[in-house]
Amino acid sequence: MALNATLAADHIAKRDAATVKLTALQAKYGSNLPAGAKDAEERLLSEIAEHDAAVRGLVGDAVETERDSADFNNLVSLGARQRPDSVQERARGDVRILGMPVQRTETFSFVERSADALDALDTGNWQSAPLMLAEAPNGSQLLARLQTFTHDSTRGYVPIIPQLQASITGRNDELQPSTLTAALIGTFETLKVAAMVKADVDQTRDYPQLEASIDAALLSALGYGVDDVIVNGGTDGDITVPGLMDLGTVTAAAVSVASVLGALARAKTARAVPDTILMHPTTEAAFLGTIDGALLGKLPEIVAIPSVPADTAIVAALGNTAVAMRENLGVASATDHPELFKKDQIAFAGRARIGDVVVANSAHVQIVKPAA
Repeated sequence: MALNATLAADHIAKRDAATVKLTALQAKYGSNLPAGAKDAEERLLSEIAEHDAAVRGLVGDAVETERDSADFNNLVSLGARQRPDSVQERARGDVRILGMPVQRTETFSFVERSADALDALDTGNWQSAPLMLAEAPNGSQLLARLQTFTHDSTRGYVPIIPQLQASITGRNDELQPSTLTAALIGTFETLKVAAMVKADVDQTRDYPQLEASIDAALLSALGYGVDDVIVNGGTDGDITVPGLMDLGTVTAAAVSVASVLGALARAKTARAVPDTILMHPTTEAAFLGTIDGALLGKLPEIVAIPSVPADTAIVAALGNTAVAMRENLGVASATDHPELFKKDQIAFAGRARIGDVVVANSAHVQIVKPAA
């Protein structure tokens, strides 16, 4: 803080007043002070010392604050976003990444947080994987917009309501299986999406705030990796899951006001309320340059996301779209790998499992893109 000149001046004035009284007392009695004068002398000396200490404290705090401010400004000029805390020497096992302690291994070995682990580690800020990836800085832009269901297995069912068609039947007509409109309940399999980051061992042990930066980096990378899968699907060589681009109804056309309005009409005709338009950022920029501002307010929200191919628009009722995700994130560290050990580094990884996208009706996802 800055020097409080008013408070410092008050202490100095009181110190000077006490000094005048002390000088007068010593001038009157000399070195042979009687008992009462001796007590007064001690009281005045104590008062002077108290005011001296207060002034020194005010000046010292101001100097330290000014020095810290200069250090902080220097760090900011170098690109730092916050001043590091005091160095805290910790054991490697005290380092936490995504709430889990660092495991000493040569290669990555993933572990997932369980309810027992949460209690033992006191990670009170833990949330399910979809929430963590959606709330991460620069994380997923899609998980919060569609239905997300968590699970603890590699296969399962997504409880999304299938699109059925009702019809009028004759009074005495018997229903036959061939007259029923079939609708599959959504099933899913999962892919693993992983991200990795390296850091110096000493930094991770000495600066606890580095853990928050690593967590944010891993969650952000996993978040936009999950968005890529939601839009484009993916494969790990064994399991292949479809994304919105694989499931929607495609119309071959250039992205324009007319083609986007047509996609909106087709989704509404399929008894859906489109809530989102997905575009690549460059496509969004070109589209906004051609659209009337009054019309823009009547369109669903446009989300510009690099996962969408260029020159493509996805008009979707994402509320009728679902994706399954593993409840917990996987966490791993590599501490003793030869490539890392000789550099005194440690590597951290996070992993999310995501299932394929399930839609109630393919007409609820309208894709506008040029003909191949």
